[in-house]
Amino acid sequence: MPIELQCEVPGCPEGLEEFLNDVANVCMELEGISGAGFAIRVVDDAAIHALNLSMRGVDSATDVLSFPTVRFPKGTTARDNPKRLRREYDPSVGWINLGDCVLNLNRAREQAQEFGHSLKRELGYLTAHSAFHLMGYDHMEEGEKRQMRAMEKRAMEKLRLWRNPKGGTTMTHEELFHLAEEARKNAYSPYSHFSVGACILTENGQTFQGCNFENASFGATICAERCAASGAIAAGQRRFMAIAIAADSVAWPCGICRQVLREFACGPDMPVIAGAAGTGSFETRTLEELLPGSFGPEYLLDNQQS
Repeated sequence: MPIELQCEVPGCPEGLEEFLNDVANVCMELEGISGAGFAIRVVDDAAIHALNLSMRGVDSATDVLSFPTVRFPKGTTARDNPKRLRREYDPSVGWINLGDCVLNLNRAREQAQEFGHSLKRELGYLTAHSAFHLMGYDHMEEGEKRQMRAMEKRAMEKLRLWRNPKGGTTMTHEELFHLAEEARKNAYSPYSHFSVGACILTENGQTFQGCNFENASFGATICAERCAASGAIAAGQRRFMAIAIAADSVAWPCGICRQVLREFACGPDMPVIAGAAGTGSFETRTLEELLPGSFGPEYLLDNQQS
């Protein structure tokens, strides 16, 4: 495990260590280094404020601090300096020590709420940001900033941890539709010859792709929308933020798929994006427009409570 996690305040999400371990692995894989790691401390506003003041002379709290053990020559990062990295091997932990990352749980919680995604996702992004700092990336100059942001985005894509459309930052309808187009390539439609791909964005920022696959019995055929929904549900996701659908032409979900989406939609205004693959254009409607006056789980729950 390439990280050592220490939660010094209550309220850390369940499974955080394993999750941040995955984040660290992806970041170092993208950088092209192995056998390295770093320590992560999760603290509160007061603790990170004190660190920021004592170590950087900045009298305020922040969301994340990074303290690298290696100073790389300007214009280079970890991948360019294998000898410097090897000098930081720590036999007590069994890996090259890149340094320390300090996360502010209070600020992460506020930012997660602001962007409309999960606390775990926000901590994951901050960890990736810190990991790239520890590997020599910076954002003080515009060119450096673009390079670092590109690496962060690649890491988030590989982890399937996009920010949802409410945040207005990383995931766009165009990008979600592109993922649906990619999923369509795997469609199995020997009978209808109508290939469909779909991609669902969940509340915590993950994306799940699906494609239609037909069957000689016809009744066993599965739509792309329900294929994507099955993957999300199997991964433990229960709240869908948006879905994109790519087909030979603009094709809205069938009735049963609309009802499945209704079960897990974050709200009636959930965007449903549909377009013809390869055209770069699509239309967007809300789930309420596609399924007005619908029946959902809240009716059954209300009935059980009464």
